[in-house]
Amino acid sequence: MRIGVVHVNTESASGPYTELVTANLERAKDDRTEIVHRYVKHLRRATDTAIAYPTLLNKVDVVAEMVQLEEDGVDAVMVACSGDPGRHRGAHPVAHPRDRPDGVSDAARMQLRRRFGIVTVADRTWSGFMEEMVQTYGLSSRYAGQRQLKTPTAVIFTEGFEDPESVGKDIRARALEMVEAGAEVILMGSAGLSTFASYCGIKKIDDPEVPIFDVISIGFKCAEMRAQIHQKMDVPPVSRAGWASEFSAKDRDRVNRLFGWAPVSNE
Repeated sequence: MRIGVVHVNTESASGPYTELVTANLERAKDDRTEIVHRYVKHLRRATDTAIAYPTLLNKVDVVAEMVQLEEDGVDAVMVACSGDPGRHRGAHPVAHPRDRPDGVSDAARMQLRRRFGIVTVADRTWSGFMEEMVQTYGLSSRYAGQRQLKTPTAVIFTEGFEDPESVGKDIRARALEMVEAGAEVILMGSAGLSTFASYCGIKKIDDPEVPIFDVISIGFKCAEMRAQIHQKMDVPPVSRAGWASEFSAKDRDRVNRLFGWAPVSNE
């Protein structure tokens, strides 16, 4: 099985983060699964992925990489960002399962009716978006709140690579605060923080015992599972009803030309 992973920064800008996230996914994947990494072409700052405007533009790159991955023959695609950029927009051109490391959906539902809290980055824009996602996915009744790291995001994704345990210490402290506020499950509301958490071996709070979910790994395992369901049970990987109606390669080329983008297919 081949699972495509779309990263929301360019490969050159991702730098040492690529090594951390790859190591996490290699630990999580099935032994027979191959990971196929893809990177967007333009966005270069981790801090920009926490802001609405650059994230909006970045969705175009994300969907383009999803389309290319399907043409390259992967069995499922995951977007490596807890904010879900491009996943629903990719419903039109991509026929394979699409998953995401969604900090307020998959992992929360895995824990049945338990109350969950979110630990996320120190950005008002991103924390606001996390609140919106809780409401969008209908999880408000189980939401115990969120805590933001004390370490600035720009420091996490620069100096943090030299001293990841300093980020881990901040994550542990904020997770403990969430447990004290009533959370029974902790979700990392950031793909980057998820990667740091797993790298530092942060899996739970001990007293009381509360799991801490690396949503990158959860998203990847969900992508594997959905691909297996399609392969073994012949269940369609995506719905083509309503807004998710298929948009043909010919129409994609036509619209891409209108916007001045390179066509994704020559058919």
